[in-house]
Amino acid sequence: MRSRANSRERPTDYAGNMNDRTVLWLIVGVGALLALAGGAAVIISADWFKAAGDYLPLLQAAEAKYGLPTGLLTRVAWQESRFRPDIIDGSTASTAGALGIMQLMPQFYPGVDPLDPAAAIDAAAQSLKAYYQQFGSWSLAVAAYNAGPGNVKKFGNTVPPFPETQSYVADVIGDLNAAGVVVA
Repeated sequence: MRSRANSRERPTDYAGNMNDRTVLWLIVGVGALLALAGGAAVIISADWFKAAGDYLPLLQAAEAKYGLPTGLLTRVAWQESRFRPDIIDGSTASTAGALGIMQLMPQFYPGVDPLDPAAAIDAAAQSLKAYYQQFGSWSLAVAAYNAGPGNVKKFGNTVPPFPETQSYVADVIGDLNAAGVVVA
């Protein structure tokens, strides 16, 4: 018969990594703190969110730093790189020359190393926030991230009519809404 102490799940493994139960309690705890502070907690269980793995703390910290909706940056990163190691480390680049986890175009982000996930995530979050402030909606911010702010302006502050951008915005915003994060 197992002793009571041995039947309990350890909060960490021998390497000090948190298990799923510990992570869940941390999320619940953070949610409770947000609720006390007047914020709203959202727990996202979508595959694209789980795929972020070790990058999730960086993504969430940048979302908090720049006031982005929960999961927005993570969903954009998923759309850009699918968290594939070959894309993140630059072994595979886009045909347009975009690099890294956030698929940054180096000429538009001088001084930012697109292959440094922390730097790329911060730069992408800062851009999304600036686009939101410029255009007044997260859908247009996401469109500007994909097609460039000049194209959003060119088409009358609407999502440009490019099939890739139309699909990109619909996928990102649709998945966030489906996860319970209401953004427009």
